[in-house]
Order: sequence, then structure tokens, then C-alpha cells
Amino acid sequence: MGTQPLKERVLIVGASIFAEEIGAWCLEKGYPASVLTLEGWPAPELRPTLEAEARRSALAVEALPYPPEAKQALVEILDAALPPETLLLSLCLTVSATQVAGWTRHPGRVVGFALLPPLSLGLPVELARSLPGDTGALERARAWWQALGLSPVVVQDAVGMVHPRILCALINEAAFAVMEGVAAPEDIDTAMKLGTNYPRGPLEWGDLIGLDLVVAILDALEAEHRSGAYRAAPVLRQMVRAGLLGRKTGRGFYLW
Repeated sequence: MGTQPLKERVLIVGASIFAEEIGAWCLEKGYPASVLTLEGWPAPELRPTLEAEARRSALAVEALPYPPEAKQALVEILDAALPPETLLLSLCLTVSATQVAGWTRHPGRVVGFALLPPLSLGLPVELARSLPGDTGALERARAWWQALGLSPVVVQDAVGMVHPRILCALINEAAFAVMEGVAAPEDIDTAMKLGTNYPRGPLEWGDLIGLDLVVAILDALEAEHRSGAYRAAPVLRQMVRAGLLGRKTGRGFYLW
């Protein structure tokens, strides 16, 4: 009876809400994985560990959603330490894959991906090849996500890609409706669930994603497109300033 080939070592580094879940998927599927959570990055004391883990990894997942300056610092460290043939997957919610590739010396290996919390197996994961990206890298990324149990969908490279862009715009419109007194959060969500057959209403969805991330994506879209269509509702900004971020802080549009 033959033995299964050894699976490549994976490094997942970024915000805990992404890194821990992706790391758990890797371990479940038999991939040796190192998970480094980076709340409050940049953190100089973590750099030696990060570089050591990168040097022995065959695939790296950078999962820091924002801000771009922190992402760039992290990507540059990874790019310098990773072996040249190592695939680098970057979470592209507030930047494009092409922008991430521009931070590296090996742009061909960069593939952007997009997922939104709450993460669960079976979700679609959007993939985007940067302008200088390599088609082989995109295919390797697609095969890896499929092996984890997700459904890869290849889209054009753009800030926010598809699902995050559209969903955050929907959450924003619902927040404007709350602010204008059109209806209470519960009633807006009920109307949207019954009227569109969504699994949850937009405001509940925003609480689960994290309102700080929703605002960060909207800000990135507004800057990219220079359009007021993505201007974040003032109530969203005020809630973020107050630390009312949704489920992760116990309160957002709902109590958790």
C-alpha cells in the first residue's frame, strides 16, 4: 500500500480572525502549518521568528487586512526571507494584488485572495493574479485552496475584489438607513433576509465581519475609485471610534 506524499509546510501570518482559522484548516487537511498572529503589527520583536519560519516554508499566507503601510512592511519581510520559489498569497481587501506585488522582489509569485469573516469551510475564496503575476502561481494557489475544502473563484485584480466590495457597500447603505431613521437594525435585517433570501441581514453581517474592517474596505474603495459611492456612513465611523465593532467587542448594531 503506497504512502501519501508529504504536504508542503505553510506559514500563515496576520490578523488572528483570519490566521487562526486558515491555520486550523491546514492542520485538519494534514498541512504542517505555523501560525503567527500579528495584532498591533509592526512588532520588531517578532521579526526573527517570522524570518525563521518564512525560510522553511513552501507556501506563505499573508492575512493582514489593513492598514496598507503595515501590510507593506510585513510583505517586504516575507519576500526577503521566503525561498524564491515559495508562493505568497496575500489578503487583498484594502489593496490590489498588483500593489502587493510591487512591494516585492519576486512579483510573479504573488497571488491575491479575498475572504470575509466569519470564515467557514465551503466558502468561495476569490483569487486574483497581479499584472506581473505568473499563471502557474495562480494555478498553484487555486489547487491549494481546493485542497483545503474551499471553492476558488478567479476574478480580476481590484481592491476589495467582488464579494467584499458589494457586501460592504450593502452594509454601508443599511447603516445610512439606520442613521436616517428609516428603520431599526433588526427590521432592516429582517426585510433584507426575507426580501433577498440572504442568510443574514447586512447589519448582522457587518457585526460579524467587524465594523472596523468594513470601514477600512470602504475607505480603500473610495480612495481607489475617487467616488462618493463608497463614502462610509458617519454612524459607522462613530461606532468604530467608540470601539463598537460588532461581535468581537460584544457590541455593534447588536449585543453579542
